Amino acid sequence: MATKELKNSEGAAELGGWLILFISGLLCLGALMVFSAGASLDQQIDLKHFWRYSTLRRVAFVPVVWLVLAVVSRCGYRRWLINERQFWLSPVVFLMGLSIVLLVLVLIPGVGTEVNSSMRWLVLGGGRYGLRFQPSELAKWITVMFIAVYGAQRQDKIREFWRGFMPVCAVLMLVVGLIGKEDFGTAVLVGACGVMVMLVGGVRWWHLLVLVPVAAVACYVLVYSDPTRWNRIIAFLESDSQAQSGAYQARQSIMAIGSGGLWGVGLGQGKIKLGWLPEDTTDFIFAVIGEELGFAGCALVVGLFIGIIVCTVLIIRRTNNPAGKLLGAAIGGTIGAQALMNLLVVTGLAPTKGIALPFVSAGGSGLVMTAMAAGVLVNIARNNIDASVKSSVRP
Repeated sequence: MATKELKNSEGAAELGGWLILFISGLLCLGALMVFSAGASLDQQIDLKHFWRYSTLRRVAFVPVVWLVLAVVSRCGYRRWLINERQFWLSPVVFLMGLSIVLLVLVLIPGVGTEVNSSMRWLVLGGGRYGLRFQPSELAKWITVMFIAVYGAQRQDKIREFWRGFMPVCAVLMLVVGLIGKEDFGTAVLVGACGVMVMLVGGVRWWHLLVLVPVAAVACYVLVYSDPTRWNRIIAFLESDSQAQSGAYQARQSIMAIGSGGLWGVGLGQGKIKLGWLPEDTTDFIFAVIGEELGFAGCALVVGLFIGIIVCTVLIIRRTNNPAGKLLGAAIGGTIGAQALMNLLVVTGLAPTKGIALPFVSAGGSGLVMTAMAAGVLVNIARNNIDASVKSSVRP
C-alpha cells in the first residue's frame, strides 16, 4: 500500500513539473506575441526608459512571474488553510478582507484610476516607474481559494443553508457586486467559478437556486444601466447589422484568425495589429496569434491550456488531502474558465468583453496573481509526494 501511494505521489510531482512547462510555454509565447502586436514601424524605442512601453514591460514581467511561481510553489499549500483559533490572521481570510477593501477603494474618485472609462486600477508608486494594479485580479483568485478551503475544512457545515452556504454566498455576492460595477466580465467569471467550487465542495444544488433570481436581476441592472454593455449584447445578437459598431472588434478578430490559414502570414507580418483591432495586446492577443502563426499557433495555445487542465485533473486524483483536492479544482477550473471565455469572445461565440488570456495577454497584476495561484497548484503536487515519502519511511 505504501509503495502504491509513493508511486502515485511521484506521479503527481512529475505532473507539477509538466504544469510548470506548460505555463512557461504560454508565458514565453505570450511575451513574443505581445511584442509583435505592439511593434510599430515608426516607433523609436529608448531602452533607457523601457518601462514606458507596454510591450517591453510584458517581457520584463516574464522573470517576475517565474520567480513568483517558483517561490509560491515551495510554500506549503496548507498555509492557506483557515486557522480556527486565529481566524482573521489566516492568510486566505486576511487577503479576502484586504481584497474587499481594495475593491471599495478603487471605486472612490481620486483614489482609483480611470482607464478606458473604467475605474479598475490603483496606482502604486509615482513617476515613470509607477505600477497600475487591478484589485479585481487579487479578488478573483482569493475568492475562489477562500471558498475552496472553507468548503474543505467545514464539510459538515457547508451543506447547511444558514451555517455553511449563506456565509460563503454573502462573500461571493459582495465581491461580484463590487467587481461588476466596473468590470462585468470578471464579475461573471468570479461568480461562475465561485458557484462551481461550491458545488464541488458539497453545497446542495437546490440551495444555489436562491442565487438564480438575484443573479438575473443583478445581470439585468449591470448590463442595462451601461449603454456600452447593452450595445455589445445587441451587437452579438445582430452581428450583421452592427458590423461597423458594436460587433466591430469581433469581426476584425475573426477576419484576422481566418486570414492566417494553416501556418500564418509570418511572425511580425500581421496587418490587423496596425490600428485595425483595439486591445490587440490584451483581450484580443489570440487574434494576432491566429493571423501571424495560423492554425498551428492557435492549436499550440489551446493544446497548452488543455495540458494544464489535464495535469490539474490528474493532480487532484492523486492528492489525498480534501483541501488540496478542492483548492486544485478551484485554481485549475478558474484558469480553464478564463481561457475559455477569452477564446469564445475572440472567435465571436460570445459578446465582446474584456477578459485576458491567462499567461498570454499583456498585463502585470493579472500575470502575477495567476502565477501565484498556479504556484499553489504546483505545491499541491509537490507537498503530496513529501507527505507520502515521510509516511513510507516511518518504522
